Amino acid sequence: MYHTIIIGGGAGGLTVSIGLASAGKKILLIEKDHLGGECTWGGCIPSKSFISASKITSTLNDALDMVTKNIHAVGDNELPHISNFKNIDFVKGKATFIDKNTVSVNGNLYIGKYIVIATGSSPFIPNIKGLEKVDYLANHNFFYEKENYKKITLIGAGVISLELAFPLKKLGVDVTILERSNIFLPMMEDEVRDFYLKKLKDAGINLVLNCVSMEIETIDNNILIKTNNGEFLSEKIFISAGRVPNIQDLNLENTDIKYDSKGIDVDEFMRTTSKNIFAIGDIASSFKFSHVAGYQGEIVIRNILFPYFMKKVDYSHIPWTLFGDIEVSKVGLDEESANKKYKKIYTYTLDLNNERSLITFEKAFFLKIVCDDKFNIVGATCIGERAGEIIGFLQLMIGNKIKFYKILKSIQAYPTYTYYIRNLAKKAYIDYLKSFLP
Repeated sequence: MYHTIIIGGGAGGLTVSIGLASAGKKILLIEKDHLGGECTWGGCIPSKSFISASKITSTLNDALDMVTKNIHAVGDNELPHISNFKNIDFVKGKATFIDKNTVSVNGNLYIGKYIVIATGSSPFIPNIKGLEKVDYLANHNFFYEKENYKKITLIGAGVISLELAFPLKKLGVDVTILERSNIFLPMMEDEVRDFYLKKLKDAGINLVLNCVSMEIETIDNNILIKTNNGEFLSEKIFISAGRVPNIQDLNLENTDIKYDSKGIDVDEFMRTTSKNIFAIGDIASSFKFSHVAGYQGEIVIRNILFPYFMKKVDYSHIPWTLFGDIEVSKVGLDEESANKKYKKIYTYTLDLNNERSLITFEKAFFLKIVCDDKFNIVGATCIGERAGEIIGFLQLMIGNKIKFYKILKSIQAYPTYTYYIRNLAKKAYIDYLKSFLP
C-alpha cells in the first residue's frame, strides 16, 4: 500500500511526488505519456523556445529543430530526477479508478491512502463542419510538424495564438487569426489590448473578430475556411479554442468525486468530494498555468502531511505572462475591476520615458500599479522585455502584504526597473501622507 498515488506526471504531479517523497512517504507516480506533461512537451517550453528561435534563425524548420532540442533537454531529465528518490515508484500507463483508494494500471491494482489527480488538459476541438477532414494542428503536434508551409490560419485569438503568430510571421509564414468573440484579450487592460492590436497590424498579421460561424473545405492541398466575416485560404490551420480536462478515462464514477465537463470540483484545500482524493492543475482550476499547478501541488503536500492544520489556496495574486512579440505580464486586478471593488484606488504608471528603457533601446514599455485605499497593491500590468520579472517583484509584495510605499525602505540599484518602481512608491508615500490631511 502506498501513502499517496499521483496520477499525472506534469508540473503538479511532479511537485507532489517529490515533495511527499522528500518527507519520507512511499509514492506511486503514474503517467500515461511523458514525464513533464503538457508544459514540457507541448506548452511552455516549446512555445517560448519557438519565440526565441525565431529571433536567431530565418527558417521554420530550423526553428522547430531548435525547439525539439530544448524539449528533450528538459523532458529527458525528468525520469532520471525521479529515479533519485528510492521511495517513488514510477509506472507508465493509463490509470482508472476501481474505488476511492484503488486504481488499475496495465491490469495491475494499486492501493493508496491518498490519491492526487493531476492529469492536465487537452485542446478543445470546436464543432466546425469539415474540420474532421483536415489534418489540423494544435499545441500537442504543432512543434513536431515537419512539413513546410507558408500560410496558416489560427482559430482562436487567445494567448497561445498570439505567442505563435509573431514568430511564425518572422519566419516568413503569412498568419491570419480568427476569433469567435467580438472582444480581443478581454482579461487585459485597455493599454495592453490597444498595444497588441497595433503590434498585430504593424506585423502584417490579420486578426478577424466576430467569426461566429465557420465551415471548412479542402481545395487541392489548401484549406478554405468560410466564415460570416469572409473566406480565408491556408495551407495549415491551428486550433487554439480553449482546453478540456483530461478526466474521461479515469472512471471517476467509481468514486464519490463530483465532476462535470469543466473538470473536478475541489474545495479551498484542493480536496475533491472524496476527502482522501485531491485534484490539482488544469482539471481543477480556471488558471491553466504550470506555475499554478505547482502552487496547488505545494498546498496539497502541506494538507496531506498536516491534515489537522490545512492551508487554503489563494488565487488573488496569480501572475501570468504573455510571451508575444514583447512580453505582457499581469497580476491581480485591472484598474476597472479595482474601481468596482474598492471605494478609492490609487494608480501609478511608468512609460517608455525612463533611463532604463532608454539605455536598453526598448521598443515599448508600460507599467501600471493599482493600490487600494490602504496602499496595498491589488493589481499590476506591465508591457516590456522584462515584464514577467517586474510583475514577479510586485507579486512578491502582494503575497507578503507589503504596502507599496514600503519599497522606500529598500535601496534599488540605478538604473534598474526596480529603481523606477521605487520612484513610483515615492508618489504613493506622498498620497499616503495626504490621506491624513483634513
